[in-house]
Amino acid sequence: MRILLLLVVLAIIGLTLARWLGQPPASRVPPEATTTAVPVVPTRPQELKKFEQDINRFLQDAATQRGRQADPP
Repeated sequence: MRILLLLVVLAIIGLTLARWLGQPPASRVPPEATTTAVPVVPTRPQELKKFEQDINRFLQDAATQRGRQADPP
């Protein structure tokens, strides 16, 4: 009888955990549509300087966007 009660309790706990863990987490801030595209990696050495500028600009824009999302007005 104890084993049967233990199995029922474990089944209830298992179903509760499966339901709880199966739901996606609620996000605090809705994701904004990003208009910035990731720079394309250059294939020629001459394009390396422009790529460096593009990737730096992309990283700064992404950091600014994350900062705005973390600290809403």
